[in-house]
Amino acid sequence: MMRRIMLLVWMMVAMALAGTTASGQTVLTDVWKDKDRPGAVKKIAVFWSARVPQNRLLAENEFVRQLKARGLVAMPVYVVIPPDKLVERDAALMKIKDLGVDAVLTLRIIDRQTAQSRIPDPGTAGPSRLSDYYQNVYDASVRDESDLAYLETNLFEVSTGRRIWTARSVTKVEVVDQKALSEFIALMIGRLAADGMIP
Repeated sequence: MMRRIMLLVWMMVAMALAGTTASGQTVLTDVWKDKDRPGAVKKIAVFWSARVPQNRLLAENEFVRQLKARGLVAMPVYVVIPPDKLVERDAALMKIKDLGVDAVLTLRIIDRQTAQSRIPDPGTAGPSRLSDYYQNVYDASVRDESDLAYLETNLFEVSTGRRIWTARSVTKVEVVDQKALSEFIALMIGRLAADGMIP
């Protein structure tokens, strides 16, 4: 895994030296999916765990926009869990179920050590259930001072609460802008579709 991270870093350096914009350059470092998942989800709620409310709103809205462009029904979770208001976990999860959501797509910043470790199977270490993930809602990690951002994207099935897909990625971040965010989201959505998680 360390070799893949180092290869990624050198690749980004080479791109920068060649004059290529690397602000939106994202590479998937690991992907896990539930091989027993019967089919694609149809209605998704998107939740980006972020300390800065504006970043969360921007990211959730862009994810929803791109999912809808693919013909899916999607909604931002900030309508259920506002960035400025504490919402009790069970009440939030019940509201999401009441809205008829099939799956919740969650995104969070992770540290470099987590990014370099293998994605655990459900039931082992890490947030393997949606209720486990909720503990990170109001204590989102902060990106370190380097120009690399490590992200973990999870898809949870609402009916069972269990994780059915995870991707870890690293992005070269010089300036967080709409274009870089859109490119990252397009990459995640493309991989979700390739893995049969969405149509």
